[in-house]
Amino acid sequence: MKILFTEQIQQAYNQTIKKQGVTCKKLMERASKQVFLWLQENTDLNKKVVIYVGVGNNGSDGLAVAQMLSKAKRNVEVFIVNFNENPTEEFLKNLGTLVRNKKVKINDLYSCSEIPEIPSDVIVVDAIFGAGFNRYVSDWMQCIFEKINESGAYVVSIDIPSGLYLDRIPMMDEVFVQPNVVLTFQVPKLIFLLPETGKYIPNWQILDIGLDTSVIDEIDSDFHFVTDEDVVKIYKPRDKFSHKGSFGHALLVGGSYGKMGAMVLSGNAVLRSGAGLLTMLLPQSGYEILQTAVPEAMVITSEGKKYLSPTKVFFKPSAIGVGVGMGTQPQTAEILFDLFEQYPNTPFVIDADALNILSENPKEFSKIPKNAILTPHPVELERLIGSWKDDFDKIKRAKKFAKKHQIIVIIKGAYTMITDGSHFWVNSTGNAGMATAGSGDVLTGILIGLLSQGYSSLESSILGVYLHGKAGDKIASEKGQENLIASDLYREIKFNYF
Repeated sequence: MKILFTEQIQQAYNQTIKKQGVTCKKLMERASKQVFLWLQENTDLNKKVVIYVGVGNNGSDGLAVAQMLSKAKRNVEVFIVNFNENPTEEFLKNLGTLVRNKKVKINDLYSCSEIPEIPSDVIVVDAIFGAGFNRYVSDWMQCIFEKINESGAYVVSIDIPSGLYLDRIPMMDEVFVQPNVVLTFQVPKLIFLLPETGKYIPNWQILDIGLDTSVIDEIDSDFHFVTDEDVVKIYKPRDKFSHKGSFGHALLVGGSYGKMGAMVLSGNAVLRSGAGLLTMLLPQSGYEILQTAVPEAMVITSEGKKYLSPTKVFFKPSAIGVGVGMGTQPQTAEILFDLFEQYPNTPFVIDADALNILSENPKEFSKIPKNAILTPHPVELERLIGSWKDDFDKIKRAKKFAKKHQIIVIIKGAYTMITDGSHFWVNSTGNAGMATAGSGDVLTGILIGLLSQGYSSLESSILGVYLHGKAGDKIASEKGQENLIASDLYREIKFNYF
């Protein structure tokens, strides 16, 4: 599913009008009808609905919703936020219809002092600004946003929270509506998925308003929201006559004294995600642990007892994962760069301490094998690409880094993002319960397992992140987020979602 910005959304509207032979008014009626139906199905019918509307097309939607709610016998009141003297034609038409209704109280607002106290037991609908918002908001309107936020009422924003931009993070002194839910039209908006703004939007839902899907397919977008439909296209069912050699021989390199658990978690995930064979290279102190905890795997030990040291590998791996629990000692750094030189054309997953070693040796970035997958958490990412001023700057820097080194970067978070240096794929699965020790080790194992079976680096990243989050969602639904631990995750990796 594509993620679109203001100009692309307008293009989708214009092309839909042309292709379907409908009017702008008809599209707005579809949008208003969907909001009305949602409110009827998901809110208390006995509660008063207070709708704040701007004088643009988003406000026009709000007026149409007010008319429909009134006809459905809901108690409705409207406040018009007069942010300019040039209301749109559709706004004026819908206002005239609502005035003739005479059952809905309509109030004009020209200053913050005119807004009465908002009771906590009403439903507030925010229809002041929409996806086309790109203007400075005056102090008195920001005061209205503050009063909505402080009211304690259940707040529903139409399409996008008023005061929030689609293409930049608000400044520290800019206030925007912080709703309980956003009812957004047709496609997700990137601003909902970024940490700095997404934390103020606990829930959002897409309403289908009938924009032409073929039109949206033709719009070029750098951002894609990954859904079930996308991963089904990636998944490759197994051939009936295949054998373990058909699914690759993965090499997992890592572990150090006191951190062998990371190898246990990652190794199990490699196998649970479908690798045919797995060999693990680790220091001597981990031999008995791994032979016991992951009996399906083979183990090679280095000469080092507590930490890895350079060791010859006597087979050609289908995929290599390196870094989990490894430590950053000089000898472990040496083995990392030896692997890069020995296997320049083998798919890699680079995680944890391997990323830290790289960040300490930026001159060695050029040695990273092409199409390697890097899986940094926020601190590791900053060490690699430098600090950023906001989330838009962060993804810009990550994209540039991925393009320069011809790699895949996975930006882990609530909505994990994947970039190949040209585009972004934003994951739709996962939950806060997965913010737990070892969760990233499991993801690394999943990625290695998929690479070893012949999935490309990009396919492995999209499918692997999705499966990781899907497992977390299943566990959280059964146990609760707080009860989730990393070893639950690899046990819940399933391909029967497809």
